[in-house]
Amino acid sequence: MIKHVNIIIPVAGEGTRLRPLTHTTPKSLLYVAGKPILGHILDSFLKLPVKKLVIVLGAQAKAIIEFCRRYPFRTEYVYQKKRLGLGHAIYTGARGLTGRTMVLLGDTIIDCNYRRFTSSAENLLAVKAVDDPQRFGVVETRGRKVTGLVEKPSHPKSNLAITGLYLFQNIEKVRRAIALLMKKGRKTRGEYQLTDGLKYLHEQGEDFRTFKIDKWYDCGTAAALIQTNRFLLKKMHHSKPRKRTIIIPPVFIDDSARIENALIGPYVSIAEHAVVKNALVHDSIINREAAIENALVAESIVGNGSRVTGGFKKLNVSDSSLVEIP
Repeated sequence: MIKHVNIIIPVAGEGTRLRPLTHTTPKSLLYVAGKPILGHILDSFLKLPVKKLVIVLGAQAKAIIEFCRRYPFRTEYVYQKKRLGLGHAIYTGARGLTGRTMVLLGDTIIDCNYRRFTSSAENLLAVKAVDDPQRFGVVETRGRKVTGLVEKPSHPKSNLAITGLYLFQNIEKVRRAIALLMKKGRKTRGEYQLTDGLKYLHEQGEDFRTFKIDKWYDCGTAAALIQTNRFLLKKMHHSKPRKRTIIIPPVFIDDSARIENALIGPYVSIAEHAVVKNALVHDSIINREAAIENALVAESIVGNGSRVTGGFKKLNVSDSSLVEIP
């Protein structure tokens, strides 16, 4: 029997660590390895028996809705009017849902077997060992069994970070637990945290198990976005031959991009209708309709419709900008 699953993806965050890029583009729609972050996520779900997909929206909601309409899911859009934390986002998105539900953060790319993950009969928290567990929600374990949960601990007893991927057998229990936190005003670092809601459920006897993953990319900073671009390009790359141009794979170059007299790669993504002329581009993301001319660009992100000319700089250029390097 096929086990259908609901999916909640919160994308309401403003992406402050990725400014100025996110002034005009939602974080989940930033381009990486040939498509927006959210596109990579939704592509991973195409073969799953999805009952309902819930997108929790905030700023720049219209662009996200337009993008999601390309996909065949039964999609519902809900608005998180106040940014009160991930727990509040899941509380908002879970309204009216019952039963098995997967949650995945909209700026997180995880390389795992989602069919295997969603077919489990257990409550699962995807985790990965990290060097800096103070930055994350952390689980303490005995074998795979979760024995404790702490949000951003000052003195962590474990290095197993919660990656932002969850499977709940009864999402209504999670929603009730977060509602209780909100009623009592229990916040961590000024927000209602999902980890605190799960901690309450665990203390009430709910069992959680870990699901260890190897590849986890949080696209919350420019450096992390470029790292994710490198990882994804190793798995999926595309380019056609160009005149007077040397291409060093892996790269993803949209067929509509105009490339002339250039050295491209490795680890470069170039979006539709971009122009690269008389330039060297390495380890960078060039967005839609951007132009790079007479320049060397490395470890950079160039926003939609921006233009970079002359010289060498490490850049994060927002949409519709003009940068001239003497």
